[in-house]
Amino acid sequence: MHKKMLAIMAALVMALSAVGAWAQPAEDPVLATFNGQDILKSEVDAVIPQLAGYMSDATDYRYAAEFIVQRHMIDLKIQELGFNNFSQEEQASFASEAEKQWQEGIESYVSYYLAEDSEEARAQLRTQAEEFYAQQGMTRQSLEENIRQSASTDKLFSYLVGEYEPAEEEVQSTFQLYGESYKQNYQDNIMAYEYNTYYNQQPSWYTPEGYRGIVHILLTPDAEKLEAYSSLNSRYEEQQSDKNGEGTEAEKPAGAEAATQEPVEEVTLQMIEDAGQAVLDSVKTQTDEIYAKLANGESFESLIALYGQDPGMQNPQTLADGYSVHKDSILWDPVFTQTAFSDKMVNVGDVSDPVIGSSGVHILKYLRDVPSGLIMTDAIRAEIIDYLKAVKENDAIMTAIADWTSQYQITYNEENILAATEAAKALEPDDDTMEAVPTDDEEAVEVPGVTEAPN
Repeated sequence: MHKKMLAIMAALVMALSAVGAWAQPAEDPVLATFNGQDILKSEVDAVIPQLAGYMSDATDYRYAAEFIVQRHMIDLKIQELGFNNFSQEEQASFASEAEKQWQEGIESYVSYYLAEDSEEARAQLRTQAEEFYAQQGMTRQSLEENIRQSASTDKLFSYLVGEYEPAEEEVQSTFQLYGESYKQNYQDNIMAYEYNTYYNQQPSWYTPEGYRGIVHILLTPDAEKLEAYSSLNSRYEEQQSDKNGEGTEAEKPAGAEAATQEPVEEVTLQMIEDAGQAVLDSVKTQTDEIYAKLANGESFESLIALYGQDPGMQNPQTLADGYSVHKDSILWDPVFTQTAFSDKMVNVGDVSDPVIGSSGVHILKYLRDVPSGLIMTDAIRAEIIDYLKAVKENDAIMTAIADWTSQYQITYNEENILAATEAAKALEPDDDTMEAVPTDDEEAVEVPGVTEAPN
């Protein structure tokens, strides 16, 4: 029996409570019995999609049948211990939460499908939403029952675990243990770190060394001059590629076509320099004012508010911390990154010369060095505490289930389970996309936040 059972108990409350409302096929073999109660193949089929991440594959009917047996066992224990009894105030809160979830679901459906924003259109979509959810076996009443059942399960888990609060030593040990995974993934791989944390919004407990907090003033130059400068840069890069033999055969005309094609003017570095100077000249009045005010003691941050055109710098937190820039960053305009680590930006507080980027002219300030290494934040501490509690609950419920099993009559119809498994295998595609099931000696719940770095 695999140890990740707790992680999906609550998630499957809705699926299990909805099974009874589903139409059962004419031939619905019994796969197991629990205290004389038949567990049918249709009931197992209903929960298999929810168990996908915890099964070896979608044909593991024995695993799914065992799960349902355990769910029935838990339900019986909840009734025996009176954990399904609630006060009027608790019942009212369940109804209120169910109504809230129901309305949120309706409005989410409306927002997704709304094409013309009118009260008539919204009313029609609300009706469609209720019909759609009804077809899925969902109603206000079923939501309320799911909330009530989840609360009952929580009571049972609390009863089994007792008053458990992770000690500081446990928190720190877990932080160091799993923090090492982040460090191994990202210590020498800035691309992976930025790809996962910025693009995929995945958390990280570790920050690589070498990041600087950079704030800047973005100025908007003459659009035509900026376009001319960018175009010359692009043409120059193409020229260099051709000279280095990197152009493709399709790009290189040959024979009569080459003879008749008009020669393209070669772009020189001087042309690029002149075009760049024209861009800088178009904002010279502003840059002169900025440097003069800095020399007179005005703060860089106040000048961002006065001159800056970057919306990101209007965010108080971003303004306080700066953009995190590493010399190997993939997030920023290369000009921005290079300038952040230029000879003019050596010490905290240094300000760069104006530079031309793809979105305009930048003046950068080296605001701070970003703290590196494993850093415990309040959010990480809360995540670890939740994780340790889940491990404790998981161990407690699996120990309890092992003890309870002998108290009930449980049988499995191995012949029907095998037939269901073989039939499911015959329908499977060749490539199995199911996640491999963890072994019994793996951790009871997922490691908090740890992700694999891309290759």
